[in-house]
Amino acid sequence: MTWIEVSLEVPRSAAEHAADIVLRYCPQGLAETTSGRYRVLRAYLPAGAGGRAALAGLRRELRVLPHAHVVTRPVRDERWREAWKAHARPLAIGRLRILPTWWPVQDDERRPVIRLDPGMAFGSGEHPTTQLCLAALERYTRPGSVVVDVGTGSGILAVAAARLGARRVIAVDNDSVAVDVARRNMRANRVASRVEVLPAQGLPRLRTPADLIVANLTAQTLPSVIAAARRHLRAGGWLVASGFGARFLPDVRAAMIAAGLRPVRVDALRGWRAVCGLAVPSRRPRHVAARAHRR
Repeated sequence: MTWIEVSLEVPRSAAEHAADIVLRYCPQGLAETTSGRYRVLRAYLPAGAGGRAALAGLRRELRVLPHAHVVTRPVRDERWREAWKAHARPLAIGRLRILPTWWPVQDDERRPVIRLDPGMAFGSGEHPTTQLCLAALERYTRPGSVVVDVGTGSGILAVAAARLGARRVIAVDNDSVAVDVARRNMRANRVASRVEVLPAQGLPRLRTPADLIVANLTAQTLPSVIAAARRHLRAGGWLVASGFGARFLPDVRAAMIAAGLRPVRVDALRGWRAVCGLAVPSRRPRHVAARAHRR
């Protein structure tokens, strides 16, 4: 398959605004690197009429950003994978160690290892929002947990949850390429028996309530997931919402409160944010409890 690679170089001060624009047109996600005083954002669009129309809209919106420089080129899946291999490197995030699939595991390795080939899907472990979510997974995943990963991309967060002891993980994505890539990564990490990868939009129907839901999405797509999350979480469970910059933090917090979640913690990394919300147990009204006591 052929893709349009979109590379955008912007000053660091404009990177958050630029990322919001890019993600509206490239919902599969973006990669972010630093080059001196600039940030380089890289995303992909499918070649064809739809991709060209999205690229035209993206260029129009980026005109509001001074000193933004856009470069595009056609890329095939195989060529992209080879380019990623040239820059891939092992990462250590908390107790987790992320290795490219071809990188050897040391005999004395004691940390949980994630073997990863992101293919054309978002999620190599280097983006700040992915790292914020990995740190949250390490805090909240308990042995035997049920975890849902919404917008799984490469499947990195789902693998991490399994590696950290989750009994069952449901990973969903509305992009068929991401679903295929995530399933390959489940097999590569030998966690396919505990991780189910589903093609779906938003939260799937769950047979049992989840202990933890992680949603690394855009600011535009998070509200609908947050609104549905409380119905899918057990009391005392957690929702981790990330994928947005500082200016969207009040909106995400307000959405959590409206959904019956208590925003307990906000984490930040290089301009990006993650909010951790607690599913508070519902309380019976006092007058109901009083009537029950009189009986």
